[in-house]
Amino acid sequence: MWWAGKRSASRTAVAYVGEDAMRLALGGTVLAAAKVEGRDAALAALAAAVRELPRGTRLQVAVSGTVCRPFLLPAVEGVASEAEWQVIAASMVEESTGLPTESPVWLDDGQASPRLAVAMDPAWRRGIEAIGGGSWRSVRPWWALAIESVETARADGGSAGLAVADSDALVLLIADGNTYRVAQSYALEGEAPAAVLNRALVTHDGPADGVPLIQFDEVALPGQRVDERLAFRRGGVA
Repeated sequence: MWWAGKRSASRTAVAYVGEDAMRLALGGTVLAAAKVEGRDAALAALAAAVRELPRGTRLQVAVSGTVCRPFLLPAVEGVASEAEWQVIAASMVEESTGLPTESPVWLDDGQASPRLAVAMDPAWRRGIEAIGGGSWRSVRPWWALAIESVETARADGGSAGLAVADSDALVLLIADGNTYRVAQSYALEGEAPAAVLNRALVTHDGPADGVPLIQFDEVALPGQRVDERLAFRRGGVA
């Protein structure tokens, strides 16, 4: 399953992969951690780590915000089916995210307009599929898992949001009440996430009191414990 989303088949390992980092954890403990440069190196590191897992282990993979990028679909009159929404989303992928037009797209059912969509780099998808065989449980963006780990909506209907910085991208989501009005990914390119976030908030007229920032743990080491609610989060385990 792509969107949900050698011991026991019931065990699930958690992996993270992006342009700059790879992580793998099992049983709440980091088994492998590597700094990488680019997709090929990241996938090679992931493949090597997966080969060391106990036989029958299932794998839940989180990917960076450069691999899976969010965007919003505008209100369109007369759209009657999910297939029509998919066509509209596909026509917007390249302009909205910079990813190729053939990128697979998932549509969120949480709000009707503007509708949240997520595009995945097709080269990354092919690479991950080639590694996993039948062991994948799910492949999702790390920022989506971060959203699920916190409550971001404001009860008064005011503007609220969340920023998620992983190893190579910052994803910003801003909502008015329970409706997203901003959903965008920014490449970090070595810049501090806080600096990228501050510029993005000015551009999008973000909340005056800012937004929470969840960050990826860049210095995780094998043997380190991870937060099972959001693996590889900085400061995730006391």
